[in-house]
Amino acid sequence: MNRSIFADDCVSGCAEPSSRRKLLAGWFVALGVAGVLYAFTMAPDLVWQDAGDYQWQAAKLNLVRPGDTIRVHPFFLVLAHGLGRLGVWNYAKAASVASIAGTAILAANIWLLSFLLTRRLVPSIIAFLACLLAHTIWQQGVQPQTYGWSNAFSIAVLIAAVGYIRTGRLRWLMLMFFLGGMGLSVHMMSQLALGVLGVWVLLRVIRRRTPAWTLAAGAALWIIGGLLFWYVVFLEYQRTGNAGATLVSAFVGKWGSAVFNISGLPGMFVRSMAMFVLNFPTPIALFGVYGIYRGIRGRQLSCGSPISGLLGAILGIYVLFAMRYRVPNQNFFFTPAYAFFSVYIALGISAARWTRRTWARITIIILAVAVVPGYWAICRLVQTWKIDLRGDGKTRSVPYRDFNSYYLLPWQCGQTGPRRFAEETLDSLPLRAVLIADSTTLPPLRYVRYFEGRRPDVLLVVPEEHREYWTARQDLLGKLQEEGRRVFVVSDHPAYIPRWVRLYGRLERFGLVYEVVEH
Repeated sequence: MNRSIFADDCVSGCAEPSSRRKLLAGWFVALGVAGVLYAFTMAPDLVWQDAGDYQWQAAKLNLVRPGDTIRVHPFFLVLAHGLGRLGVWNYAKAASVASIAGTAILAANIWLLSFLLTRRLVPSIIAFLACLLAHTIWQQGVQPQTYGWSNAFSIAVLIAAVGYIRTGRLRWLMLMFFLGGMGLSVHMMSQLALGVLGVWVLLRVIRRRTPAWTLAAGAALWIIGGLLFWYVVFLEYQRTGNAGATLVSAFVGKWGSAVFNISGLPGMFVRSMAMFVLNFPTPIALFGVYGIYRGIRGRQLSCGSPISGLLGAILGIYVLFAMRYRVPNQNFFFTPAYAFFSVYIALGISAARWTRRTWARITIIILAVAVVPGYWAICRLVQTWKIDLRGDGKTRSVPYRDFNSYYLLPWQCGQTGPRRFAEETLDSLPLRAVLIADSTTLPPLRYVRYFEGRRPDVLLVVPEEHREYWTARQDLLGKLQEEGRRVFVVSDHPAYIPRWVRLYGRLERFGLVYEVVEH
């Protein structure tokens, strides 16, 4: 019988894997392919929303977010700032390069894990392509985001677990915990995968199949790997002097209602399925479903291997977390599930014997890359049929940003709108103007105004620095006008401007923005 190399109880007797040199060469090839694709499709400069905020935070190397330490992501900020210090790129582009590096490593890790599990090249290549081209992974990988690095560490800890199962060498477990700690410094989402593996190690210790000291050593290495995270926690404690508030800030932040949400699940399930289809719009997704089916039936790996169970548990936890996580960017939190599902695609292809035929391999590869024109076709269909994806009424138009192409096309190489908007808006404002922006448009304005020093006379209202401009209950408009300051807002949508603006003034179009004038 051909026994799996990933068996739990037959470590030394299983067949040896391919040489390390070949594995390393394959990993670097995958890394290079991913890096080239993402480099050619990356955002060229400033970007909108949270990604744009990371550009600003990285430029300033700001490691403090009062009450929201969980969103600091120090590993990413330090890396992006370091790349910016090289002088090759400005800090804005350096942050995108940092994101590309993490996402390319994620795709390469998917190839490696898939090859270790299947021992077959074609299924591993398909898994790599599925992850590489998955809509949200690609979209977030080519602009400043932390998810690429977070998911890369999530896959890496499972690869380390495979190394331990295959060899029985405890150094793989130690590496697993250390990498998990590094993931903690990137994003809290990485800890879900480590949590599953940690429970598995604990059960092995209870059954006396792994030495008990590994738990203490692993915990120490986890702490060491996450030193950047613990440093920003320390900075928050210095600010508050309250241990309880610091822990809430570090592990929940200001998103407690979303983290523990259990309401509106049917609607969120439908939305989750739509996002899944967007990321896997071709029939290769059926191989992933087949791979999961095989895993549930216990047929995926032989010799009692725990890998199938661990992989399934990790995927299930990520799906359940993201499916009921009520935040505007919910789709971002499905990216680890998409990555692990790509591995199941490799397992499903490997298990289907007919896929070993030449015509089948060619067809599957074509289907894997067909997602690229598929995204374009979906976007064109939405535009042709005039489907409004902003149906909730809470989203408005942003200058120089086409809503459908921005969200439906993963490549960001044409995203020149943020800088154009920021420079044109600031240049058009009168002397000593006050500009109130929202979280979408504020990042590029903030970067150009404060970091590049454009229009220093303009007061750009930043919520954490000018809170009174958002919460004022009195006629702040009249007071500012008495000081000779004209007030402007970016949007005329009620959800994106302070309440006092609507109470004491009316909006008149002024170039790309709106001026607030008295009734």
